[in-house]
Amino acid sequence: MRFNVRYLLIILAVSFCALQYPSSALAIICPNQPEVTIFSEDTETIHRICQGSEKALASLALYGLQPKRQIFIEIVERGIDNHGYQAYGSYDSRSDKIKIMSYSSILLHYENPVMYDETFDTVHYDGAVAHEITHAVFHHHIQSASPGTAPQEYLAHAIQLSVLPDDRRDGIISRMDVSAWLPGDAISDIYMALEPGRFAVKSYKHLTTTDDPAGFIKILLNSKWFYVYIP
Repeated sequence: MRFNVRYLLIILAVSFCALQYPSSALAIICPNQPEVTIFSEDTETIHRICQGSEKALASLALYGLQPKRQIFIEIVERGIDNHGYQAYGSYDSRSDKIKIMSYSSILLHYENPVMYDETFDTVHYDGAVAHEITHAVFHHHIQSASPGTAPQEYLAHAIQLSVLPDDRRDGIISRMDVSAWLPGDAISDIYMALEPGRFAVKSYKHLTTTDDPAGFIKILLNSKWFYVYIP
């Protein structure tokens, strides 16, 4: 009997990784996305995450970025501590895994959750998933052993905005009222921390209007500083 070696490797990887999760968690590979494995018994959230990851991978593919290895996602029902602040999701480069809260747990644990100054809803949940998927794929391609925060967040926020419906994205862009990053600007984690919504819009505008987006992404992948200057 012939057997596809690619899928054998995926099954072995899933089996190995499953040992690190509660035995009750199911390992589900997203339909049409054999590179994405989700650990959970929450079928509704699995569907949402597969939906968000599909949009993210399609957007990343436009810039020549595809996963180089399996993407593992654990759905959790508790708040996530991401370097000292509460987050809806996180990517851990040491374990090469994503953790993301279920949509229902976000509404349960956070009073009036928001994203880009809007009420957090299922549209933004897709965006949050896309954000973490981008972090994972970014690390699949990095040229630096310790990439800075700002280069990763530039791409993660740009892809997060790209997967939103046009009307929602246009509303956020209009409300933030900022230009794209301009030549000589420094993309910094300080600005991101102070103005996350404006940081996201500036990054999205720059990525989608620059003459050589793939070339700029190479700069991001090679960066090891906390800031990147726009050429």
